[in-house]
Amino acid sequence: MYIMDEFEIGNVVRLKSGGPEMTVQRFIGSDKTNFGLKTADEFYKMKGFKEGDLICQWFSDNQVKDGAFLKSSVIKIRD
Repeated sequence: MYIMDEFEIGNVVRLKSGGPEMTVQRFIGSDKTNFGLKTADEFYKMKGFKEGDLICQWFSDNQVKDGAFLKSSVIKIRD
């Protein structure tokens, strides 16, 4: 399992400001071999994110959503 500081892939997190429970899917910059993910990560970096920030998934109205979040903006709820 890939670990980035205090978070691991699969951890359940929530924004410090509230919102739905989310699952850590991956970390920006963690996959150096997948061209698609590297390209996506460069896009996130242009928006102000950095290596180690989180990509999370959650459900909203029975649909899977995903997004990037600063590590400093989330708290771990459970492993």
